[in-house]
Formats: sequence, structure tokens, C-alpha cells
Amino acid sequence: MALSVACRQNVSPPAQLPQSAEQCQASRAQLIQLLESLPKEGLALRGRSDLPVASLGGVIGGGRVVDVGGDALLLEGRPLPGASTEQRLVALGKLLSEGAEPTPEAPGVPRPLIYLALAGATDVRTLRSYLDVVPRSYDVHLVFQSPAPKPSLQTDAKASISERLLSESDLGTRLELSKEGFGKYARCAPVHDAVESVQAGDPGARWPALRSALLSALPQCQCGDLDADPLRELLMAEQRAGAAAVGSIPFDFMRDERCGASFGVSPVQKVVSDIQAFDEEFAGEYGHESVDFAQVVTNDRLLGYLCPALPGETLAALQRARHTFFWKVRGVERCQAWQFEPLASGSPMGKWRRVGSYSGAPLAVHYWQGAEEIRLYGPIPDEASKPTDEHGWACDQEFRMRGIDSQSIQLEAGRWFFDEDACQKASEDEGAFSGCMAALAGGPAEVPPAVPATFPAVGDGAPEAAP
Repeated sequence: MALSVACRQNVSPPAQLPQSAEQCQASRAQLIQLLESLPKEGLALRGRSDLPVASLGGVIGGGRVVDVGGDALLLEGRPLPGASTEQRLVALGKLLSEGAEPTPEAPGVPRPLIYLALAGATDVRTLRSYLDVVPRSYDVHLVFQSPAPKPSLQTDAKASISERLLSESDLGTRLELSKEGFGKYARCAPVHDAVESVQAGDPGARWPALRSALLSALPQCQCGDLDADPLRELLMAEQRAGAAAVGSIPFDFMRDERCGASFGVSPVQKVVSDIQAFDEEFAGEYGHESVDFAQVVTNDRLLGYLCPALPGETLAALQRARHTFFWKVRGVERCQAWQFEPLASGSPMGKWRRVGSYSGAPLAVHYWQGAEEIRLYGPIPDEASKPTDEHGWACDQEFRMRGIDSQSIQLEAGRWFFDEDACQKASEDEGAFSGCMAALAGGPAEVPPAVPATFPAVGDGAPEAAP
């Protein structure tokens, strides 16, 4: 047996038979056809070491890339105009909205992907400002970088040049690998000149230029000077250079207001680390349910783990951000927009003002929030009025929050909606709340008795205004 094993170990693989002239020509033609069939666009991701780090699955596929770094904002590798972040965000939203397809309504219908690449140190509040301008018709994925493999592919003698090219994030090193590969597998001066003519730089621009140069160079080569098999691998690696060094995870769930309240100004790296912790803890338990992060928005257990903010916590966070809610009012065709105006930064009290075009006088009420309840009272008589004033308000109503979902905060009866579209789609029975505050918002015919223009302060010797 030992002799038999030794003999097998010493047997050399049969030498590759030389190609005929026809086979040689066919190999070169197939190589050119492959190059023509590869996408004209490369992976528009700059070599970055500041991306969030995670040991997760998830590869980069076809899709648009939004690259955020420093004072630059790039879409598909091209910088967007604007002297400020706000101007660049407006430009991004406009470009993404042009020609965007409507969000598919049927379950299982995929939406076009968009990849968001930003530093792991970016805070969640800033992240959500980018999500706000990305149309809902896109499925947003966050780009992360994988920890360096051990042993590193860059030092592993068994790794091919193509494998090393796929896992390399440094643009200069990618260029050296490319030169090494084409120098080794193509003994043809036009190919060498083509590779030398395209320098390291923005990946979104390098691949189209290299592809064009090689399409002109390859037909000038003798077919016997081209090692077709390794060149095929090298061309495919060039189009996706660095792809193995990064991955992506579904990130649409971070649009949810509960996630904004849960993470606040935490860094994006914290969100990615929580996802990895969930993956490590529950992967086996959830495996039989075929639940993954692509379903996080529609799976309450996943979303509850990552974004556990209660209704009151979410409402308080949105107050601080001066968010606009939408109220469903019985008998009123359009939902009403109401914007928070906190008394001071971080204060649990302030004004809640109706904004937009409405008939009648402007309307605002005071609010004062506890944990899972909030008191609304008003209407306020003038801008000098404060929520700490003690008066006999025409309407004084307490609301208890009973639940929260991706669209609204649920009350004991009715809901307050995060956006107008969800409010408009809800039925009155489902969305409208009751009480004097609903009557106050319903119009002049339903408003309770008028409030005096200015209330006397309690304790100044004047009687209180009648409720």
C-alpha cells in the first residue's frame, strides 16, 4: 500500500496538449468576447480603510453606489455639485429620483439596489439624512469591509493574482497586481502598453478605460502569446477589483423611526456590530425560519432586537429633531401636518404647531410628555405663551401611547403618522383619534369655546379663564 501511495504521489499530471491553430484563434476570440460582454462600469468603490468592519456574509452585486467621504459625495464615482452637505444632498436626491421606478407593491419583487459607503464613525443621525433623500424605490445596502483574512491573501503564495486583486483595497497595490498579471499571462507589447496607459485612480473610471484599451490591444496579439484561462480570470477580477475586501448588508430598516431613536448619534459601526452580534447569537435559531436581514423591516423580532425604542422614546427623539407628524382628522380630506417646536434643546415640552395651508386662524397647542403618555393643551393664545403657564385651557387632553410600527405611533384610539402617505392611506376608523383635540383640529364648526386672547396668570389676583 505504501508503495502504491508513493507511486501515485510521484505521478505527474499529463502535459497539456498543444492547441491547434483553430483552437488558438478560438481562444483569443472567446477572450475578446468575454471582455465585450463584461459590464462597462466597474465597482465604483474607492479604496477605503474607514468603512465599518464586520465578519458577515453579503457580497457586492449590481447596483448604484453612493460614496460619502469627507467633504465629497460621489454617485457612481462622480462628485456631486454643491458647496455644502445640504446642497449635495439635494443634488443626490434629484439625480436618484430622475427615472426612478415606483416601489414594487407585489411581495418578492426586487427593487433596484443602491450601495451606501460611508465611514464607520459616521453617526446614525447623519446616516439617516442620506437615507431621507434616497427614494423608497431603491433597496439600500450598507457597504462594510471584511477583516483581513489570516493568512492574508496578499501574502499567501497559493493565492492567484486574480484572487489577490479581488481582495485588495489599496488602489496602488491593485495597479501593481494588474501589471504583474498581464505581464505574466500576455506576452504582447500592445497589451502591456494598454495596461501601462491606465493608472491607479477612481475605480469607476479605471475599469472603463482599461476595458477600452484592451479591446483595441488584444486583436493585435498573436493568439499563442495569450494564456486564455488565467487572462479570463484576470479580466473578471479587474472589473470587480476589491470586491472580496468588502461586503454589504440590507440597511433599509434604518429608515424606521424606532432605529433613529434607538441609536441616536451612535456611530454606524455600532449598528453593524449589533447586526453581527445578532447573527452570531441567533443564526441557528432563525435558520429554520429562513429569516435573514433582508426581512428585517417586515420581521418584528429582528427589528425589535436591533431597534428596541419604545413609543415614548421615539416620540421624544422626534420632538428633539422638530419632526412633522400627520394627523388623521374625521371629516377632513387631507391629513394635517403638525410640527414640534421644543421649548429648549432636550426639553420634554414645547409647542406642536399645525403647518401648511388651512382655512381659519393659525393653530398650535402646548405639549408636555411623560414616559408613554403626552398631554396636549391649548390652543395657545399667543407666541409668548409657555407650556408652564397655568390657565384654563379650552382643550386639555392626555394621550397614552400603546404601540409603534414603521408608520405610526398607536394611541388608545387612533394614530399619529410619521409621513403623509401612510396617513392618507389609513382609514378614519384606523387613524383618527377622538376627544377635544380632534375637535380642535377639525375646523371652526367643531372648535370648543374660544380662548381669550391673553390669559391672566394664576395667583395674580385675577380669576382664571373659564374652561
